[in-house]
This record gives sequence, C-alpha cells and structure tokens, in this order.
Amino acid sequence: MGGVAHAADEPAKGSRVPRPVIEAAKGGQCVEPAADMRRNHMEYLKHQRDDTMHGGIRGAKYSLKTCIECHASPATNSVTAAPTNFCISCHSYAAVKVDCFECHATQPGKATSSFHPLVHPTGATAALSRQVRQLATQPAD
Repeated sequence: MGGVAHAADEPAKGSRVPRPVIEAAKGGQCVEPAADMRRNHMEYLKHQRDDTMHGGIRGAKYSLKTCIECHASPATNSVTAAPTNFCISCHSYAAVKVDCFECHATQPGKATSSFHPLVHPTGATAALSRQVRQLATQPAD
C-alpha cells in the first residue's frame, strides 16, 4: 500500500468531477478490504464508538485512532488538514460531512486524554451501560 497517491485529479470517466485523491497509507494492510471500507467504514466506526462510549471497550479492530495513525498524510500528519488528506478527499467527493473530529484529534498522538470530556474516567456509567446491554441481549428462558 505504500508509495504514491491513487486515483486523483482526473475526472471520473463520463464526469467532470475530479476523483478523490487517496494518499498511500502507512500500514501494509487495512483491517478490511478497501471496497468494504469504502462502503461500510461508517458502520464499523459507529459500532466501535458505541462499544467504547457505552461499554468502555477500547483498542478494538475498528478504532478511529488506528485509522488516523495509518492514514494521516506524511505532509500534514493529519487526515483533515488539506483537501487531499485521506478523510477530506473522499468525504468532499461524496458530499458527506465528517463529524468524527468534532470530538477526536485529527493527528496521531494528539489526544490530551483517552476520555471524551463528557465521560467520567472511572467508567461507572460505562459499566452500568454494559450490564444493561448484556441483560437486553440475553435470550429469554
């Protein structure tokens, strides 16, 4: 996956709209195939967000932090600082707002805390939410 940017500035066939620039990732292999990630990354991140916020589960397969560490541009060290950065390029092309970074850092290692400002570090609320979810998903006897 290393090396040069993919797709890029030429219009898509039959379109005047430039295709998104996909900068090469730092890692060797994404957690899922590229086509699957294009279609489903938002679902993976949403489910991971719920597991993290409500269950206190961190560091799982679909961690936004892992995405940023791999996909941050070598030039800007960010996924959102320039129009060609990983997240911005595709989201601009698709006309979809990127709202992840209203709370999350856009650069690797820039978070000042591992907790969102509204989450108490003791995780008592997270533990209670996890117990409620476990009860709700248990099959009825």
